[in-house]
Amino acid sequence: MQVQFDEMNKTLMKAGKILILSHRKPDGDTLGSALALKIYLNKLGKLVTLACIDKPAKVFSFLPFIEDFVTDFDLNDFDLVIVVDAGASYMTGFQNKYQDIFSSGIFVINIDHHASNDNYGTLNIVDADAASTTLILYRYFKSFGINIDNNMAQCLIAGLYGDTGSFMHSNTDGEVYKACGDLLDRGADVGCIARELFKTRSVKALRLWGKVLEKSFLSPSGVVMSVIKEEDFRKDDLSPEELTGVIDYLSMVPDTRYAALISEDRQGNVKGSFRTRVEDVDLERIAKVFGGGGHKKASGFVVPGKLIEEVRYNISTDDGEKSLDFS
Repeated sequence: MQVQFDEMNKTLMKAGKILILSHRKPDGDTLGSALALKIYLNKLGKLVTLACIDKPAKVFSFLPFIEDFVTDFDLNDFDLVIVVDAGASYMTGFQNKYQDIFSSGIFVINIDHHASNDNYGTLNIVDADAASTTLILYRYFKSFGINIDNNMAQCLIAGLYGDTGSFMHSNTDGEVYKACGDLLDRGADVGCIARELFKTRSVKALRLWGKVLEKSFLSPSGVVMSVIKEEDFRKDDLSPEELTGVIDYLSMVPDTRYAALISEDRQGNVKGSFRTRVEDVDLERIAKVFGGGGHKKASGFVVPGKLIEEVRYNISTDDGEKSLDFS
């Protein structure tokens, strides 16, 4: 990967105006990656714009400069585009407005850790074995002796903490712990991240979580499932982001294949989130059936539509056939 890092470094040094794109429905990894890069590039005197088609959720307010994200831009203003943590080009959500964003001739650096990545960049820095995209950036910074200040450290560790499920997923290896130890020494506050991402919920959000748990059931194929419809959010005017983390409770049920949370997102889409602790289940393969992706242990999808009725949905772990009803 050092060859790709060398090319990335040369490209960054030559660029003047840089656009960094995060994927839609942003999580800590895509936001942390974008922000860490911005902080570094600003020190080099580069003009950097951060863009995400969806506004970051309030739970990420602990990240420095999170308010700098915009939801629109003029592609002609930039000589370099960097996409972070997007497993496919459409994951940015900007392709409808900028249909030639990846074919306009502008140099695109694609930095990601999803096995489903389709290498849409001019330069692709993709490592499916990395626990997070922020870990790839951490390697980049370390390889060139770049000083990681406390703000960069906070951004990088946020991606690691989120994408390892609070260091509980099987992708939490020795490299993750070593990187986190170094980032803590550099000023990262993992306690703050834990509180904001997983330990802080309003009473209204807790009621929504209660509804998820109340509606949970075990399918004939050994899948723990729950379904949340738009009306469940509407009662307390909650956003779909309030569901973040609840699927980890569904996946606690012993002797099951995996957990699935199916929900409407209040924007005309249906979202599916999958988690497993079983070694022989590949959730990325299942998510791909619905046009999604992710990782073997944690994946998801978003499709246009609406849940037409609340039934006992079944998603096969063997043949990948889908049986969800959308309108």
